[in-house]
Order: sequence, then C-alpha cells, then structure tokens
Amino acid sequence: MGMLTRIQGYVSSEDIKYKKHSKVLIACIEAGVSELPKETAEYFGSKYVDKCLLYEKIEVAVPYSKYTEDYADVYEIIVSEIPDDVHKIRFVNCW
Repeated sequence: MGMLTRIQGYVSSEDIKYKKHSKVLIACIEAGVSELPKETAEYFGSKYVDKCLLYEKIEVAVPYSKYTEDYADVYEIIVSEIPDDVHKIRFVNCW
C-alpha cells in the first residue's frame, strides 16, 4: 500500500485582497459580464467569470521539492516562494 502526500496553501477568506476581488467577481456574475477587469483577472489567474475561481483562489499551490532518502519521502517547502497572502499550509497524507 502506498501513501500520497499533498501540500496545499490557503488564503484566508478574510484577506483584504481576496475580499476585494471576490466582490468584483460576484458583481460580474450577477451582471452577466463575461470577462473580469484586468486587476481582478490577474489576481484570480483567469479573465473569465467563473464562480469556481472563488474556491480555487483560497487553495494556493505551495512550492516544494520532493526526494527520497533512506526509505523516506522528503518534502521541502520553499519558504521564500510562498505567496504573501497564504496564511495556512496543510499537509494531507492519503493511504
């Protein structure tokens, strides 16, 4: 039996930038606009209006490297490359 480890960063839904851009996204959804304003599109990484972006932005990829050493999988978080708005990092082991 193997084990899978997932490392995921999370932006707080209380983050000021997240709140600002999520309001813009929701307003675009409600107005039936098909493309986001430039600044909000850059924040979410997509120019298209999609409610899924609200949840995708909360989960942020954390840069890490993985290698095997003496019967162990080693994960090293690259701290200097973690986005500033990440407030929590979660390690999930699945068997």
